[in-house]
Amino acid sequence: MDEVSPLDQQTLAVYRAILFHKQHDPDKLAELLDIAPGDVDKALARLSDLSLLAPSRDSPGSLRAVNPSLGLKVLLQREQDELAWRQQRIEQNRAALAALAAEYTASGGSGADGMEQLDNVDEIRTRLEALAESCRHESLAFHPVGGLTKEAIEASRPLNERALARGVRFRSIYLDSAVSDRVTKTHAQWMAAHHSEIRTSPTLPMRLLIVDTAAAIVAGLPGQSGPSALLFSSRPVVLAMRALFEAYWEHATPFHQEPSAEVAPHGLVPQERKLLQLLATGLTDEAVARALGIGVRTERRIMAELMERLGASSRFEAGVQAARRQWI
Repeated sequence: MDEVSPLDQQTLAVYRAILFHKQHDPDKLAELLDIAPGDVDKALARLSDLSLLAPSRDSPGSLRAVNPSLGLKVLLQREQDELAWRQQRIEQNRAALAALAAEYTASGGSGADGMEQLDNVDEIRTRLEALAESCRHESLAFHPVGGLTKEAIEASRPLNERALARGVRFRSIYLDSAVSDRVTKTHAQWMAAHHSEIRTSPTLPMRLLIVDTAAAIVAGLPGQSGPSALLFSSRPVVLAMRALFEAYWEHATPFHQEPSAEVAPHGLVPQERKLLQLLATGLTDEAVARALGIGVRTERRIMAELMERLGASSRFEAGVQAARRQWI
């Protein structure tokens, strides 16, 4: 069914000329209205299609203007018919997609142990979209990267907006380093402005999304290679993931507070203290930087500043002095 588009000014001018001036000849209409003959032909075809022009009995082969009141009734009837047709099409599409969704869930759902492996980006995004739409109460997330991409934010924004409109409560934890990334910080500020709760932490163990108490998606686990994730639907596992989130949430810094300004009694900000703890475990600079979501050069700069504050000439000596001062 063709859509009923609005009448443009040129088409209305042709209709007025026929209605008030009783002018039917296309060439004379073009001269009267000072428009191209081809445009007059298009307007006449449009008016005929809208039933605002009808064949003239007095002048066979020409057209007459239909009374505007009658034309309005015809237009309204067409609009109503189109609306009914659109509604029918929507219902047909809804039923078809609902059937496909049920079939997809049955064929690709979690295994008997409540776990499903997602092996590519498209599969992960499909599951994330479905979970976002099904969320009704709360969405919890770890974001263990230094910064989000504009593409990821733009893809998630409509889903977040619909969830917020349903009253879903968002709680998210970002890395402390995220506050220095303009794109990520702007997104976090947008979420906070929409009554979401945002906190930051020096490190996070994995990428995690928990939807209500129904499902959890985990990515970035040790041993995982490439864009893969695990989807858990077993309630005990989801509750365990939720307990892990709550433990990090309790010690995370509210987003409106700058983590770098929160100096503990021992003189270290959380990021510095975590850096020393990670180095004490024997991790390389690259591994520590990756865990903190910062660059290797930044990690080395922070370490050099700590060594200077500790009066240490080596990292080993810095570790000894930090332990002696109970910094770690």
